[in-house]
Amino acid sequence: LESADRKNAWSRLEVDQEQVLQVAAREGDSRALKGLAYMRLNPEGDRFDPSQAAALLEKAAEDGDPEAMFELARMYERGIGVDQDVEKALTLFRKSADAGFADAINDLGFLHFQGGLGITRDPKKAIEFFGKAADLRHPEAMFNYAALIDDGIVDGKQPDDAAEYLYRALRSGNEEVLGQLSDNPDMFKVSTRRSLQRKLAERSFYTGTIDGQFGPQTQRGLRQAYGLSE
Repeated sequence: LESADRKNAWSRLEVDQEQVLQVAAREGDSRALKGLAYMRLNPEGDRFDPSQAAALLEKAAEDGDPEAMFELARMYERGIGVDQDVEKALTLFRKSADAGFADAINDLGFLHFQGGLGITRDPKKAIEFFGKAADLRHPEAMFNYAALIDDGIVDGKQPDDAAEYLYRALRSGNEEVLGQLSDNPDMFKVSTRRSLQRKLAERSFYTGTIDGQFGPQTQRGLRQAYGLSE
């Protein structure tokens, strides 16, 4: 599940289920600590308590959980539930990324691409982060990395590579990726669009012409690759 989906799922747990998590959390179970924290990060829930969420995430992060480090970093970045501390946020982002957590690697890509949290813009480093997150199958990173390849600024990568990352992002079931490819296909060059059509055809999602035009038949193939049946 994506981060927002995880939080929403945890926030719907019943009181007796929360009590089970409380027992596990007291025993140091990181998953339980994160679950209790997510319950307290849903502003629409009656258990909303960012300060308590931060304390729970701190404990999980201290135990080495990279997801907890990432969520805590975002809280320090924005000053939610804790006093804003961009240095601490950056330290946590880096620790989470070093542990291989794709969300943190992707965010570091954006920070280096745009500049932020005291980081000087470094597009080359940003591309490295996006590529690493993309290879970990992070949907947003796969889409953005494909766009960078399509722009011709990723050394050693060709339109077919861009199409492969787009296909993987689509197959991840990410609704935003489907929306972008359906509504704004022209943001990618014709060569990339043709390669994506070929990949759809190779997997029996498309039987039309490989022309780079995303008409009704290609749109149907995109939806089927995403997971929608018609």
